[in-house]
Amino acid sequence: MKALLNLGLCLVLVAAPLGSAAIAAPKNVVEEPARTVAGGRAVQVLVAQAEIKSDINPSNIAVITGGGLLGGLLSAAQNASRTKKAETAIEPLRSALTGFDADALALDTTKTALAETAWMQPAATGFSKDSSLLGKSAQLDAATAAQVAFIEYSYDVSPDFSSIRVVAKVEFANKAVPAAGTAKPESRLSPKNLAYAQSATSIVTLPTPGADLDANAAMWAADGGKVARAAIAQGFAEVGKLLPRTLALTAADIKTMSAKDKKKGVAGGFAGRIQESTGAQTLLWSGAFIDVRPVS
Repeated sequence: MKALLNLGLCLVLVAAPLGSAAIAAPKNVVEEPARTVAGGRAVQVLVAQAEIKSDINPSNIAVITGGGLLGGLLSAAQNASRTKKAETAIEPLRSALTGFDADALALDTTKTALAETAWMQPAATGFSKDSSLLGKSAQLDAATAAQVAFIEYSYDVSPDFSSIRVVAKVEFANKAVPAAGTAKPESRLSPKNLAYAQSATSIVTLPTPGADLDANAAMWAADGGKVARAAIAQGFAEVGKLLPRTLALTAADIKTMSAKDKKKGVAGGFAGRIQESTGAQTLLWSGAFIDVRPVS
């Protein structure tokens, strides 16, 4: 059993894929006719987490070994080990970030982004810590507008602690429940019923990250989390710049950005087609914008 686990670990190190922006966009552009909603569109800002999260690279042992009970057990054991290590390493960073107000950053970021998007000026703006399906459905029920734009923010550290990631996920949901007789209120938030879904991601890296997770974690946590605080603030600011560009996209824009004349590249552990590259900064398109740059 131990020998198999060690073999699986070696294979995972070789075969583990690079990260990619995970999005499931039923409608990933807002074309002109859909930009205006009668009576205005409400905006709901969401930040579910109360502290920075850790991310892990999921184990591929089950895939490599052909699955089955043994492969599943090996994967579960490896994932548990990685999660435990990441949670141990992140605790000093969480302590250093005590008092850091990511909720206020999310509200400011949204205000800045929407000021650059004239047609998105909200009829009302709210804030919630409940981003669950039922929570968002209840927020739809309480809205006076016919459509709500949910802008949900999250922030975490990469599996090797070399970078901090800030993600803004945008979803437009209609208040009206789909006409199907058996439709439940929460079905308004299913991918097939959303009017729009897209995301924007900022990856802020350490200037000189090392290969050791604990050493990188210590750099983020040093001096009261000074570097981490700067990185999170920078990540929110960059997302605030990406959101207006994202909301303005057309199908033609996406076709151009996805064309083969745009070189493929990898930055910050993410793969996509390179849209901009200036010094240490890279902007990728992988179904969504991903901006990668060192903390400044």
